[in-house]
Order: sequence, then structure tokens, then C-alpha cells
Amino acid sequence: MTAMVTLRPTPEEALAAYAAQVAANRAYIHSIEGPPRPGQDYWAARAAAFRPGRMPVPELGALLALAEPGDTWLDIGAGGGRFAVPLAEHVARVIAIEPSPSMRAQLTEAAQEAGRTNIEIVDMAWPPDPGAAAPEGDVALAANVLYAIEDVGGFIAAMERHARRTCAVVAFDRAPNTPVPAIWRELWGSDFRELPALRELVAVLLAMGRRVRVEPLPPQPQEPRPLDDVAAEYAWMYHVRPGIDGYEAKLARFRELVARHCGAGEGLARPPVVRRYSSVISWPAERNS
Repeated sequence: MTAMVTLRPTPEEALAAYAAQVAANRAYIHSIEGPPRPGQDYWAARAAAFRPGRMPVPELGALLALAEPGDTWLDIGAGGGRFAVPLAEHVARVIAIEPSPSMRAQLTEAAQEAGRTNIEIVDMAWPPDPGAAAPEGDVALAANVLYAIEDVGGFIAAMERHARRTCAVVAFDRAPNTPVPAIWRELWGSDFRELPALRELVAVLLAMGRRVRVEPLPPQPQEPRPLDDVAAEYAWMYHVRPGIDGYEAKLARFRELVARHCGAGEGLARPPVVRRYSSVISWPAERNS
């Protein structure tokens, strides 16, 4: 007998399903490469890629439509500043909340290079610890942050507590680390456990009773590039990283698979990703205590 699937889950059901998907991905990745080392900065090797200008920001126009010139924005999980720095050109103040030391270093340099003196960088994990002082803003933004957050309800509730007007989230249709299934299966011998993304997040927000607006952006073209460059750039996404057993052989195998599944001829390949488009999700902040 087929199990019943409800299209109108309760908040508890939606949050539990989201948490279960995150936990399943975490357990699966740990089974491949082991748990993270205590004190490890996960982003240390890739932080520079999140500097402003290193990748397109098609969501900026939709975000600016939510902004007012006198605003203070919270950029939660600000990374290297790819959103914080351009936003700071249009609002009075950006408070960039980022727990990764390597990301904060990149953001500090990017803000200085851009001459942005209205960006405050805060070393803080989100949600803040109970009773801890945390900044407030007119808009709370979390851009490409929520995929791996198990307690997404607690994260959203903290955004709402610290936003005076609007909450906004940027999310892809598939989590950015979602691999091409055939490449992953041939590389690791099992099926990848995906993280939740746009569809699951919207389901959670609707189940929580939020009045959401979802603005999808046009798909970004995936232009062919030199095969070696593509393999080097996307190996991290397939957990082919220095330090794993047989790294060199695994990297060579990954290059072969990219050439077979994503090759575009003449030594070129398209990025081995399945995400197609991003969206800006926004809703009025509910000042819940």
C-alpha cells in the first residue's frame, strides 16, 4: 500500500522533513570522508571564490527592490561579501554576520578595496545563542545559507526577531553542492543524498503560515570552458579534495567522468552541476519572541 503524502503539511511535519533531509546528507557525507575536524574552517580553501565580482549576482536587482536608502541590512552568512559589498552601495548600512575566519578575511579586504565604510563585520553563528546580544536591521537576508541548516525553523525565527520589516532568502532550485547523479555514482559507488533547496524551503515557509513572495531569476548559461579548469574548480563539490585517500587517482577519475558526461568537444566541458536557477524569497518579518 502506498503511503499517503500530504500537500499541506503541518509546521511540525514540514520542519521535521527538512531536518531529516539535512541529517541524511550529513550522515552520508560523513560516511564518505569522516566527520569534520574540531576547529576546522570548512571554507578556508574556497573563501576567495566568494569575493564580489568572482561570480554573477543576478539576484541583486530583486533584492534592491526590497531596499530603502536609509536601511540597515543584516547579511547573515555573508561569506566573502558578494552580496554585502554591492548592497552597501545602495543602503545606509550592512551588518555582515559571518562565523568563518577565512570568509571574514576576504570580506574585510573586499570592503576596503571597494571603499565601503558602511559594512560592519560581526563574528557570529546564526541563530545567536539564547540571551546573546545580536544586531537588528530593517531587512534580514540569508543568501544561499539555509540548505544545510537542520533547525531551519529556529534560523528563520531568529531572522524574524531581528528584522524590523522584511526577511529575504536567496535559494537555488537545487542545493549548490548537488552533483550530476551519474558522475557521483561512478565516482563514489552510491547515490547522493541531496540537501533541501528552494522547493523544500518554500514548503516550510508556507506551512509556517508566512506570506511569501518568490521571484525566480532566469537560468544562468553554463558556457563551456577548458576541461582541466572545470575539473579543478568543481572537484570540491564531488568531495575530491587534498587529504582524501587516493586523491590524485580520484581527481584523474573525476576529470574522465566530467569529460564523458559534460564534455563539449575540443577540450571543453560544461560545469558538472544540476542547479538551474535561483530565486529571491521574501516575506514580512513577524516579530516573534
